[in-house]
Amino acid sequence: MPKPTPLRRIFIIGCPRSGTTVVQSLLASLPNVMSMGETNYLLCMLGNFNAWLNNPAAVESKWRKRLALARASSRRDLQDCLDQAFGGSNLAPRLRRRMTGRGYIDELRRVLDAEAIRRNCTCWVEKTPDHLAYLSILEKQIPDAHFLHMVRSGPDVIASAIEGQIRFSEHEVFLGSIPYWVKRWNRATQVHLQYAGRPRHTVLPYACLFTATAQVQELLRDLSGASATALGSASGQLDHIVDLADEPWKKGSIDETLRPPQRKFEGLFGPCMRQWLNDHLTGYAEVIATLAERQPTMPWVASAAEGVPVDSPKIRASLGTHKA
Repeated sequence: MPKPTPLRRIFIIGCPRSGTTVVQSLLASLPNVMSMGETNYLLCMLGNFNAWLNNPAAVESKWRKRLALARASSRRDLQDCLDQAFGGSNLAPRLRRRMTGRGYIDELRRVLDAEAIRRNCTCWVEKTPDHLAYLSILEKQIPDAHFLHMVRSGPDVIASAIEGQIRFSEHEVFLGSIPYWVKRWNRATQVHLQYAGRPRHTVLPYACLFTATAQVQELLRDLSGASATALGSASGQLDHIVDLADEPWKKGSIDETLRPPQRKFEGLFGPCMRQWLNDHLTGYAEVIATLAERQPTMPWVASAAEGVPVDSPKIRASLGTHKA
């Protein structure tokens, strides 16, 4: 009797507006992959994300202490996170009761494993960008998970966040000042560079979806354990990872055809602000060069240094083929 295929567990993390939903949709289009909406699981359990931006060492010390404790409200709050991520309490897996913080992280792995098996999937993908802050905890508690870091040009992330604030103001998303978003991007970049090249970590520049499409497709199939011939179509099959009524800004990330993003930086910011941003953001070209050096099996990462070419082809939202 053949042994069952070991489950693969993938967390997608990164600064918001860096392509995390796009890559999640590519993976979720595969027939062997289970995914869901953002769980915000550790954000709910441990919080203090903004404090982590300013003083990560002090906050991580507090988190380690909290992991040994159990609160009466923890199970209810965390179950609410899963209910929302799966689209309703009748669809979400159920958590067991009265555990420590570490126990609830183990429980997250258990219920996602069980749900993937129930759906005849051999891989699950959890995408909460801000789980980046809790990476050291997740890495220790779920030691066989793979962490897929998404990174995008700092000016493009800042412009996308500010444009999202304005365009979707009624949803109160991407809140924070320009200096706040600069801090978020710089901190995320520090984490990406810290983990680049380590086992179970892959740092993928968003631009590579358009500059190295075939290589990205192969990478994602390898991470998920999908067969080389597996085809998926995002169209009509990704309602379970995005609720467009609540998250309309994600529509372009799950369209059947992924289009190169429009450059917003020059249109939103004048010369003085552009200069200030370039002075305060970590240099993107240096980031890409470091990533290519630390991930020698992915030399094509260097192609992201110039950003997304204006004449990039549209990409079919699946891991099979792409079309111009």
